Amino acid sequence: MPLRLHTDVGDFVSIASAWYARRPMVHTIELSLLREGVPSDEVPLLMTVWESDGADAELIGAAMRTPPLPLLCGGLFAAPTTDVVGDMVAGGMTLPGVRGPREDTETFARQWCDVTGAVPTTTVRERLYRLGTLAAPAGVPGGHRVARGADEPVLVKYQCEFAAETFGHVPDPARAKATLTAAATVGNVYLLWTAGGAPVSMAGVRIPAAGVSRIGPVYTAPEVRGRGYGAAVTAAACRWALAAGATQVVLFADLDNPASNRVYQRLGFVPVGDSVTMEFRVP
Repeated sequence: MPLRLHTDVGDFVSIASAWYARRPMVHTIELSLLREGVPSDEVPLLMTVWESDGADAELIGAAMRTPPLPLLCGGLFAAPTTDVVGDMVAGGMTLPGVRGPREDTETFARQWCDVTGAVPTTTVRERLYRLGTLAAPAGVPGGHRVARGADEPVLVKYQCEFAAETFGHVPDPARAKATLTAAATVGNVYLLWTAGGAPVSMAGVRIPAAGVSRIGPVYTAPEVRGRGYGAAVTAAACRWALAAGATQVVLFADLDNPASNRVYQRLGFVPVGDSVTMEFRVP
């Protein structure tokens, strides 16, 4: 079971894109990264797994990691986990954690920790939803618009606050700003819901990758929550994605936030499956 590391991003994209497109909703994050460009501020980990050596070998897995984030391991669903982990550890690789579909991720984490002696901790539990029939809320004060360059300060602020609430850490504002630049470059947008002349809620939305458009992050300022702004801006993002040609619209919701899950279900989103992020701690 040869494991290949790719130092050339273009080479990895050309090989892995079709593999991830086999399950475009489940691999929406990977497909977005491959289309938008793998961040280059630190060297990424890009690997593929093959059933044998040789030019005619069949691809059976792919995984990627952009530091400081965990390994996206969902693309290893068809590869033998024991062999993959063994080759990674033998090659001197280290990981801070993994993220992906719950069953695949927990299997990988158990094997990794058995081999390395690390201790796993589940830090984020999410549910992946896809849009069924949109049921947009009515009567929400205000309206939406596509964010402009002058909105950068509020977008950076909202992104940092979202990360702090959802993932427990505040990102470098410069990194948050860089995501805005990258989004604009490939045609993704951020929508703002405004009320009383001021922004109150935000939703990011991506142009379709393999037919799938992902919404997120969705964030409403704490002082104005409970007024329907988050639901309204999410519905606007759904319409934007469908107009951009999406055949499926998806989003992730934090399972520790039951209110957001109820909102998305009322909008017409239905569950696809659960995802987890697990951190590895060396005792």
